[in-house]
Amino acid sequence: MKMKKCMLAMLLVPFLLLIGCTKQPTQVDNFYGTSFELAKQSQIHDLNAGKDVAPVEGLEGSVGTRVMKRYEGSFEATSPKTETYSISVDGIETK
Repeated sequence: MKMKKCMLAMLLVPFLLLIGCTKQPTQVDNFYGTSFELAKQSQIHDLNAGKDVAPVEGLEGSVGTRVMKRYEGSFEATSPKTETYSISVDGIETK
């Protein structure tokens, strides 16, 4: 009788451990990654954009002119002078 119980326990314990380790699909598993894919697809404007690998050639005339003038003007402009403040803490003055 004791041998039967021991054999039953030896067969039953691994079986129960294996059953406990099986993964049951959940609602989250069924839709995992769906929100990411939806967000990614909603941000894609032109689906065929990656197929055209030719470089972009220039800008529209009036836009290009304004951009180049602003770019060239950025080297001439000087930054405005900032004011400095002095703070005195325990007789030590810092700037």
